[in-house]
Amino acid sequence: MKKSFLTISLSLLLGLQFLFAQSYEVAGIEKSDKEDMQYEVLGKVGNRYWIYKNVGGVATIAQYNDRMQLVKQNDLSFIKTTNLNGIEFITNANNVYVFFQFQVKATVYAAVAELNTDGLLVGSPRIVDSADKIKPGTGVKVFNLLESEDRQKMVIFSVNTTNANAIKVRAITLNKNIENINDAEISINSTDKKSSLSDFALDNNGNLFCLRNVTQTNMPPAVSLLYLSASGAEVVESSILNNSLLLDEIRVKIDNKTGHVILNSYYATTQKGNIEGLYSYIWDINTKQEILTNSNRFTDAVRSLVTNKRNLKGAFDMFYLDKVSTQADGSFVVVSEAAASYSNRNMFSRWDYFYGGPFYNPFMFNYWNRPFGFYPWARFGWGPSLFMWNRWMNPYASFGYPSVTYNANNIALLSFDIKGNLQWVKTIDKKQTDQNVDQFIGYGSIENEAGMSFVYHQKQKGVHQLIVNTLSKEGQLLKGNSIILNEKNYEWMPKSLKQVGAHEAILPYQFKNKIGFAKIQIK
Repeated sequence: MKKSFLTISLSLLLGLQFLFAQSYEVAGIEKSDKEDMQYEVLGKVGNRYWIYKNVGGVATIAQYNDRMQLVKQNDLSFIKTTNLNGIEFITNANNVYVFFQFQVKATVYAAVAELNTDGLLVGSPRIVDSADKIKPGTGVKVFNLLESEDRQKMVIFSVNTTNANAIKVRAITLNKNIENINDAEISINSTDKKSSLSDFALDNNGNLFCLRNVTQTNMPPAVSLLYLSASGAEVVESSILNNSLLLDEIRVKIDNKTGHVILNSYYATTQKGNIEGLYSYIWDINTKQEILTNSNRFTDAVRSLVTNKRNLKGAFDMFYLDKVSTQADGSFVVVSEAAASYSNRNMFSRWDYFYGGPFYNPFMFNYWNRPFGFYPWARFGWGPSLFMWNRWMNPYASFGYPSVTYNANNIALLSFDIKGNLQWVKTIDKKQTDQNVDQFIGYGSIENEAGMSFVYHQKQKGVHQLIVNTLSKEGQLLKGNSIILNEKNYEWMPKSLKQVGAHEAILPYQFKNKIGFAKIQIK
């Protein structure tokens, strides 16, 4: 009897372990899903996983079931890809909103359409805004889309810099049912065209925030935080006064729980010097003023936590800000990844990407996965574009051009209290490298009630696996069970991982120059 009880208990335990074990399902590759296919993982709608695909100018929505079997694929016939300037999606449990912009002669139109759970168009697309005097054939993206953290508001905005004395920001705010609730045109004084706006963010009240960057001769840009009220009636500019620190790649994060705007930036004290620490600036939305600044200088003890090199001075030189996670008490965690690139002709350093690191693209306001775009080398024409998956397509890797090696290494997690004081540093050790492409290195993340999980691909002794590390809400870094990948000759794209549920994500892969998708589940 005792033996039977132990047997039943063991079986039950193993069953539960299997039920909650980390696992994956691989979708088959469609013949049309070639390496030059443009795609975006949209998420889970109803009980199916949606992926937008654009192959040869034909836009479709592919729907997969829980086993990642393709069950339906609808053409988006209302989208003419020949004059498409941009497309973005807002995914909900029972529908998807498609925001797209297209050009007719010298006018670019911003439109929105709704798809139901079957992927069918509801009603007709609606024109939301337009912009004139846009040179035909440029394919320029005029309109940008932001969604508030509570998912109750969206804003479509454009920035007009044709007038040297004023920058015009036009913002149309929509509610969660894409109904217009506000239309504002905001004028920002500008002495000359050396002034530009970047890093836009939207709070839950519909207020818009961004950075103003003013170019200065032989000096770093002068940076200020701009508050643009939801009504458009108020503009508040707060200068980020700093006379001694060289700030690099400033990041804007809205903390809706505390009503604060948090800016973070790595800093140096001399031109082309080592990264000395992290600068934080916190602005209160209610009082509309700065409430604190803090410059955390890294000690050797801190530096030793992110590198195993003897020379600790350059420990943070290759780390670039990726994301900021805010906590309920107003504290926050800064996530950074070490990245570098080398060629057979020269080596790029941080200062080649100054004022913009590996995840930085100030005009990519709403990229669906990594909030700040791709690695820095793309800013200078190095490396492949967003949809250039083939390792042999790098134009700089042949015919006498340099071959480029891309590295993505350790992930540093830095925790700060509500006053911006450094509390602890934890490191996820990894080392990834590839030639002429960067799609197969880096990591993805999944956030849920347990914390933030970091997922990256590792090949060791011929075994391919996804490594999972989770930063708990209590600040513990826990290593989870790895996901062993059994497929041969598959190249996984962890940087393109898209969370689609509390414990689920879709992970793209490449096999024989074609693109496929897998669903992964973590505990």
